[in-house]
Amino acid sequence: MSSTTKGPEDNVDLIQLIASEIKESREQYRPTSRQRLAELVQERTGMPHAEATALVDTYCEENEPGVPYYLQEEFAIPYLKVIAVLNVLCGIAACYYGVKVLKTSKPGWPWFCLGTTFCGLGALAWVKSLERYAARKRQR
Repeated sequence: MSSTTKGPEDNVDLIQLIASEIKESREQYRPTSRQRLAELVQERTGMPHAEATALVDTYCEENEPGVPYYLQEEFAIPYLKVIAVLNVLCGIAACYYGVKVLKTSKPGWPWFCLGTTFCGLGALAWVKSLERYAARKRQR
């Protein structure tokens, strides 16, 4: 058995933590999700994220089936990072093609401009994803 496994009295405290957070969010008319609850359990107890997610899922399946897995802003953050990586890869490919065009004695500057634009858009998407994550953390 791992050292992070909680005893029965610790599980009761965690269940009360989850239940009180759901109750508080309903009273304040603030949406909550299983992802957010798992992050809360992880922050307060130091439990690994996989165990916290399993605990929250088990509780919500039995007692609170209406709590969604993700909210819209939680789901959009990873996609911004994926878009950022894809933009940077497109920018690198455009710059690489610009070097190949430059070796044939043709002007390669349009490809370099296109590559720089894509890399800049990738950096912007990455920064925006970090800003959204920080804003969501501050909202709590």
